[in-house]
Amino acid sequence: MSSPPPRDELIAAIVRATADLATARGSYTAGVAERLGLATTDVDVLRLLADEGAMPVGRIGELTTLTTGATTRLIDRLEQAGYVRRAPDPADRRRVIVAPVPERVAVVTAAFEPIDEAIRDALADHAPDALADVLAYLDACLAALRSSSPTPADAGGTADGGAVNAPIASATAGRLVFVTGAPHVTIGSDPTLGAELYRARFAGAIPSARVRDGAVTIRFPRFAWFDWRVRIGDNRVNASGHWRRDATDVLLNTGLPWRIEFRGGVSSATLDLRAVRLEELTFSGGVGSIDLRLGVPIGVVPITLSGGATDVTIRRPSGVPLRLALSGGFNTAVVDGQRHRGDSHLDAGDGRSPDRFEVRSSGGVNNLAISAA
Repeated sequence: MSSPPPRDELIAAIVRATADLATARGSYTAGVAERLGLATTDVDVLRLLADEGAMPVGRIGELTTLTTGATTRLIDRLEQAGYVRRAPDPADRRRVIVAPVPERVAVVTAAFEPIDEAIRDALADHAPDALADVLAYLDACLAALRSSSPTPADAGGTADGGAVNAPIASATAGRLVFVTGAPHVTIGSDPTLGAELYRARFAGAIPSARVRDGAVTIRFPRFAWFDWRVRIGDNRVNASGHWRRDATDVLLNTGLPWRIEFRGGVSSATLDLRAVRLEELTFSGGVGSIDLRLGVPIGVVPITLSGGATDVTIRRPSGVPLRLALSGGFNTAVVDGQRHRGDSHLDAGDGRSPDRFEVRSSGGVNNLAISAA
């Protein structure tokens, strides 16, 4: 009868097996999350609530090592999708607890039943003392992981790489609103988002991002870039390029129409909306520079600029009509290669077409270029 492997070899094998188990479990959780239109952390929290019941928001953050802001956004997503509800804590009504909605969370727990059953089968023949040893080992691993996890950056801080997303749930239309002044913003689309309404990544300042009924609301703290223009003589110049590179990258789901709104100004915006069904685009509070690529409109699609803009470039597909109304004046305007000086109303293509873009500027534009590509 062969002797068992040396102790060191057994421990090394257990360490490797533990890592492999964590990887496999993570892959399985990611698959469940994709099937349900959730993020993997959403699924982890729902499993936690299913096992332990309702708990305070702060406790969820402690167990998941998420920041306060990230925990709040996660709960917002799950509440919108109908998986949880907020309620006053019976023990302290000043505190809010998060309670699972049983019939919704049951779908998540059922998805893990094959794994849970396999674990029960694997442990069926082990004596209670052996099971206690396994449990003690797992508890020690969990404690080590939680105590060694890096402290995450606060949601209002300046750590790089903050990322958020949300499921479509029952939304039939999307709305993206920047309610405060925004730094450098890039908006694009991704046809592979599937059940995700949007996905965003933030470098530098990390805002709060809330979702309700398809409306994504992004709110930044106030920073120096809030007033992105400086005065040189009689001119206002976009100076944001010399400041900190806070940036926001957003991908939109192309399966539903979108309205996009900047309410508090934006230092620069690069928007590739060729694959997005755009219903309306609004810039208020002033704009440094805009690089906008448009797709094919359905109906009349208004694009409104108020508060002034420094440099605006708009590219649309060849043959797509666009009507331009400039009531705040401009320095130079080049439309399809033609330079205009004093005209306030211009048509590019058939301005009477029922499917067209209408660009309206009321705050003045320094340089405007519109072309067909």
